[in-house]
Amino acid sequence: MSYFYIFLVGGSALVFLILQFDKQQRKRVNTLLKSTNDVQPLLMMQRMGQKLSEINTVLTASTHNTDVPANVKREIELQLRQITYDYNNGHISLQAYNNKLSDLLEKAGAR
Repeated sequence: MSYFYIFLVGGSALVFLILQFDKQQRKRVNTLLKSTNDVQPLLMMQRMGQKLSEINTVLTASTHNTDVPANVKREIELQLRQITYDYNNGHISLQAYNNKLSDLLEKAGAR
């Protein structure tokens, strides 16, 4: 019967240590999540930079070398300015900005 009490005390101590370790790890994870909460998704930001570069390439290309008419270029340029303004002032989210850039890229025919 004495082995029973030894295993009971040892098991209880082991469960206590496991629960303490779990509590400590949850604190670390929550602290990490709070500190990275405002970080923008890196890959989405890189892709948006590529999209902006492709759109600007289409807009700066001469009219003779591209299939995009001048009036469509002007429309794309105005829309690009508007969505960039909206994003910079916090009126649209990062995902919405990314989607609108994709739409402009398709309109420009750069895809």
